[in-house]
Amino acid sequence: MLNVVNTILGLGAAVIMPLVILILGLVFRMKIKNAVRAGLTVGIGFTGINLAIGLISNNLGGIVEGLQKKFNLTLNITDVGWPAGSAISFGNGTFVVACILTFLAINAIFLILNWTHTLNVDIFNYWHHILIGTMSYFATGSMVIGIIVATAFMMINTILAERQEDVVVDFGGEQWRGLSFTTQSFPIQLLFSRACNWVIDRIPGINKINFNLNQLPSSISFFAEPAILGFILGGLLSAVAGYAWENILSVGINMAAAMYLLPRMVSIMMEGLAPLTDAAREFMTSKFPGRKFNLAMDYCMLMGDKEVITMGLIGIPIVLFLAVVLPGNKFLPFTDLPSLPYWVIGIVYGSRHNAFRTILISIISFSLALYMVTDLAPLFTQMASNVGFEFVKGTTIGGYCIGFEWVGYILHKIVTFIF
Repeated sequence: MLNVVNTILGLGAAVIMPLVILILGLVFRMKIKNAVRAGLTVGIGFTGINLAIGLISNNLGGIVEGLQKKFNLTLNITDVGWPAGSAISFGNGTFVVACILTFLAINAIFLILNWTHTLNVDIFNYWHHILIGTMSYFATGSMVIGIIVATAFMMINTILAERQEDVVVDFGGEQWRGLSFTTQSFPIQLLFSRACNWVIDRIPGINKINFNLNQLPSSISFFAEPAILGFILGGLLSAVAGYAWENILSVGINMAAAMYLLPRMVSIMMEGLAPLTDAAREFMTSKFPGRKFNLAMDYCMLMGDKEVITMGLIGIPIVLFLAVVLPGNKFLPFTDLPSLPYWVIGIVYGSRHNAFRTILISIISFSLALYMVTDLAPLFTQMASNVGFEFVKGTTIGGYCIGFEWVGYILHKIVTFIF
């Protein structure tokens, strides 16, 4: 049983999501051929997103390494990245199965009691909740406490996400209606960004600054087109990292391709998801008249906004600078830096396309994440060793992804303080 669960989870989101879409489609009484088509289309879109992100990741790895060498950036906590984090979270099969069953049961109870209207079937991203739950389990020695922390993390994210559906729709469009983006820190980061935006609105002078890539004068709007912007940013970053001119051009082309492809891949994913959301809405309305229902989805679907990718790339030198100058920080991001665009989605949405505010709020967000990773790294290292994860003995490891599990971090600190 445990081997089957681990094998399924090991398939990755690009395989799990189509399977979930297919099963849900059949549950919601879609025709088999339509359910299969929807699942495959979502899988194709998700795979395309991964390929585009892979382009960014493959090129940024060398850039970050070049920046580290050029500016002699050294800190003593090694970034093993989110893939390692997900692998470690699935290291205890019994705990993983117990968490997943509890997630599904509690979500069902909340739906029945009308405490939520979101069906959280984003199964692959359960690993975020399980990771923090495993930390609490390891720190307290209690599996029950670990499951409670993981489940509370999932349900808080679920409720925060559905309560902000209108914010996402107002900013991103009606295609997001009926979806709750519950992944990682997105719900709380969106709320945090909106709060920061509210504060900035009340600071004289600062509140008048508004730089929006979508509202540039026509004479220079050419430079804000996704492909052009990707080429320029990729070229600049690689130039600063000390690349030769031919490599600068190569990186620029790859970044341009990634930024051009991402919105199109998101559109393909939406082609598959739209029939499912319609079927789900019709099915649930017929069974529960007057009730609203959402589906939880991966926030990678929001990656089609060019400002998200742009701010993610601009954030790389900012993060590296913060890692060096912040007192008490011992963590230098590396492996997880290509994932930075994911961790600015909530900030971009919360600041409503004001790039100036996005950068200000990102500085706060990135700093908090660095301190969270520094705080949790010793425990994460012990936990990794305990589940048999291989790394260089004597080193302390972490992942920048851990720094963006905000709700989970707060819950973990509460239970470890009490117990």
